[in-house]
Amino acid sequence: MASIESPSSVPPFVIAAVLVPLLVLGGLDTKALGQSGGPSHDSLAQAQSVQFGDAKRAHLWRVGAWGGVNALGGLALVWASSRSAQSTRWHFGAMSAGWGLVNAGIAAGGLLASGPPPAEPGPLLAAERQFHDVLLLNLGLNVAYSAVGATMLGASHYGVDNVGRWRGFGTSLILQGAGLLVLDGIAFWASRGRLASLLDAGVQLSMRPAPTGLALTFQF
Repeated sequence: MASIESPSSVPPFVIAAVLVPLLVLGGLDTKALGQSGGPSHDSLAQAQSVQFGDAKRAHLWRVGAWGGVNALGGLALVWASSRSAQSTRWHFGAMSAGWGLVNAGIAAGGLLASGPPPAEPGPLLAAERQFHDVLLLNLGLNVAYSAVGATMLGASHYGVDNVGRWRGFGTSLILQGAGLLVLDGIAFWASRGRLASLLDAGVQLSMRPAPTGLALTFQF
């Protein structure tokens, strides 16, 4: 954390010129006047670290639950359907089960590999930004999955072989893309809020007594 201090003695009109605009804009916490912002900054970073860790685990649990439901439901459809007589339903179940197992495996691996999030502001900001960017990428992929499914579903009406397979796979892809889009979207918007909070807390201003006057300290 870097700090920049004003000269040892600051005229009162200079202090007023700096503090009044900040107070009007809400950029200065009046309770922080007369004390260093270090301890409160560290406490804020620790609280945000806990929040980030909890949110990331909650997202993985939701994805794992979604994958488990799809795996069980898909396997049940495969078991209860005839591949030749009920081709659409059988292929829908097979695709759903496969996607469900993959999603459950990814979520389980993420939960087992995840350690405690960093508590320092810099590494925490980097970790939150990485999580945010991964979710943004996933949102784009989810839209692509649904688009591929819609294309397969549409193509099934134009004389393709094994119409049931095209329709079953296509419908399942649309469902998987839409479901993951909702789950990743929830986590993404929450991550954006936490990221904005971390960036807002990145610059703080405090004022403390100095031997010959008052010292203004900018903390980054």
